[in-house]
Amino acid sequence: MKKLIENIPERFSGKRGVLILIKDKPTYELEEENEELTGLAKTLGIKIVERFFINLAQINPATYIGKGKLLEIKEFIKKNNISLLIFEKDLSPVQVRNIEEILNIKVIDRSELILYIFGEHAKTKEGKIQVELAQLTYLLPRLTGHGVFLSRLGGGLGTRGPGEMKLEVYKRRIKERIHNLKEKIKDIERHREILRKSKEFFPSVSLLGYTNVGKSSLLNALSSSNLYVADKLFATLDPATRGVYLGDGKICLVTDTVGLMKNIPHHLIEAFKSTLEEVKYSDLILCVYDISKPNLEKQKNTIFEVLKILQIEEKPKIDVFNKIDLISKEEIEMMKNQYPDAIFVSAKTKEGIDNLKKVLKESLYGSKVI
Repeated sequence: MKKLIENIPERFSGKRGVLILIKDKPTYELEEENEELTGLAKTLGIKIVERFFINLAQINPATYIGKGKLLEIKEFIKKNNISLLIFEKDLSPVQVRNIEEILNIKVIDRSELILYIFGEHAKTKEGKIQVELAQLTYLLPRLTGHGVFLSRLGGGLGTRGPGEMKLEVYKRRIKERIHNLKEKIKDIERHREILRKSKEFFPSVSLLGYTNVGKSSLLNALSSSNLYVADKLFATLDPATRGVYLGDGKICLVTDTVGLMKNIPHHLIEAFKSTLEEVKYSDLILCVYDISKPNLEKQKNTIFEVLKILQIEEKPKIDVFNKIDLISKEEIEMMKNQYPDAIFVSAKTKEGIDNLKKVLKESLYGSKVI
């Protein structure tokens, strides 16, 4: 059976877009949401030309926001050669269709935007399986009784001409494919269990943190390896494990994991649960934060939520604040006073890396840190 959804998304590079954000949260949270959406768009090469912050008394079931505001946005789109609208909230298929009919441009919501990025960045067989599962799980409840959503799939998540298929047949094929993908993930998990047993000679460490905090760079700095690193959200989706020499003949295995983000839809977390479960079986978790960002509390809360999902809140953890090269020495000292048990490093300059290795050796082997 042909795959229903391809893993390579439509290319957006060079397109001009606008963001729609709803003013239903404090200003600082709205700015964070704006920064995240802009970063997601940048990752796909989309240039954000304008942002519309909209007060909303109530949700319009047909178009989410009022038609008057949409007509105002339409004028801007015409004047500025805009070809894409990105909506902060998740939209229903009917809302997407109605907005597209009014604006005459492509409309995608936050979840779909993340799925495009996942599709582009999954490189290994395992990553592609997980991405396809996430895409299909997103797609299935969005199929409407009249097949409205089918008409836009060709330019959306990359389907291969299913428009002529009857809706119920299409749904059944998607459910069958989801079942097959879940079975493949179970096989991957069984294979990982075998690999874990073969690695029990060395203690294991997992890196966990927000997307783009520098986890892959940190693993490179610890292990002198050369993992792909980019200033993009979700630049790496596939887990990578490297041996790290800690000194005195001591070695540990460190695994990078998929980046996190606030309010990632639950089905995306579920799809990547097999990857995240590497954290569950590690001896120690390095919770990695970007110290240069003002959203440290959000980063911490997101990590905690994932630890709750995996039911490992009590597993040993060390907080690692990365990118100290981007802030002043005075700010670093303030943060050290606020977080006395944390480790402060720069994966880029390797400052603090030796100290991190000493702490890892002490935590994993019980050796005294000098």
